[in-house]
Amino acid sequence: MTRDFTDDAYAELLDTGIEAGYDFLTVREYILREDLPERFLLLRHDVDRKPENSVRFARIEAERDVSSTYYVRTIEKVFDPEILDRLEALGHEVGYHYEDLDRADGDVEAARASFADHLARLREHVTVDTVCMHGNPLTAHDNRDMWDDPADLEPYGIVGEAYLSMDFTDVTYFSDTGRTWRDGALKIKDHTMGEGKKHVSADSTADLQTLLRNRRVDRACLLTHPNRWADSTPELVAEAAKDAVTNVGKRGLTLLR
Repeated sequence: MTRDFTDDAYAELLDTGIEAGYDFLTVREYILREDLPERFLLLRHDVDRKPENSVRFARIEAERDVSSTYYVRTIEKVFDPEILDRLEALGHEVGYHYEDLDRADGDVEAARASFADHLARLREHVTVDTVCMHGNPLTAHDNRDMWDDPADLEPYGIVGEAYLSMDFTDVTYFSDTGRTWRDGALKIKDHTMGEGKKHVSADSTADLQTLLRNRRVDRACLLTHPNRWADSTPELVAEAAKDAVTNVGKRGLTLLR
């Protein structure tokens, strides 16, 4: 059995989707297409740290002629122009993983000014048409609160936001936050604002493959964090340990609320 949260497990997940007849979309394609496929998987990746892992994922997808969306933070340990160029060259969409309300400590006006600055920095290297908030469980703010409506993003040349511009009553959302695909207390800010009640769930990637293989969902958004996935045993052990510690902290935060 393939170990979970490895590059091989991700490749098998893609292969299952291909074999089951799903189309694959980027966030930009989902927002701009007039007619959506009857059955599709929208692949979204949040590049929170270890940006080199995102290139591994991008290659796995490109080998299968699959395009996805990578949302990249602009903090020093993540922002790497060479990696941005490689992601786009492999046929993927690159977007801004914004955290400007956190940076501005809740000041919306200052947050929007920061957003414009960091967006311009990304656009020096790649085309950016969509954005997605970064959710830090340790801050008091939800970065989505910068916007009253997705239309607020139009002055920045942005066509949509990955959470705010998607119909989650139609698209089933799965995220690997907390090292599980199941919803729950570990997804403190990684949720769809109460929209779209789910009728299916998965704990492991193998469970998610079973849902796809049996066509239990027609349209789904799959969010991964490539830093969580490994191509070696030492990396897998290290990432599992980090997630275990983080999950203990998240459960503590949940109890305090």
